[in-house]
Amino acid sequence: MNQIIEIQNNGPELKSTNYWQSEHAQKGYVYLTVNAGCFRLLVPVDKQLSIDDMITGKIVLITRGPWPDMKKKDALELLFEDYTDSPYILQIASSQVDRMPEDSDQDRKGEKPRWMFAIYTEADGKIFEVPARYRKAKKLPYMKEWSEI
Repeated sequence: MNQIIEIQNNGPELKSTNYWQSEHAQKGYVYLTVNAGCFRLLVPVDKQLSIDDMITGKIVLITRGPWPDMKKKDALELLFEDYTDSPYILQIASSQVDRMPEDSDQDRKGEKPRWMFAIYTEADGKIFEVPARYRKAKKLPYMKEWSEI
């Protein structure tokens, strides 16, 4: 992504952004922005992604690692855990993230989730918010529930 994406925050809340007018948003690419303990996924609603499937999640598991199948050295997987056999999963390249989480940002087993996850659309603003957990994996896709790490 070559265009500079501007984000204005109010703590964990997204106040404004120019992402919606970007070429990447027009093509249907999501963008993940991180601030004040919240991962915020910007989703162009009239594109191919299914927000209805995302919002069934009770928690979002965010996993960082290389994505060899797509020749990406660094990427994120978003698993919208709905406790079914087929939760919605989305993998995104690091170029679709404003700040990749650090190793020290990882949640630990047995601790309460330290993160929140929200979905924003241009028309409706924040439409979804649930707890989130962050972890690292040796490669993506990872697609494992939290109890398996």
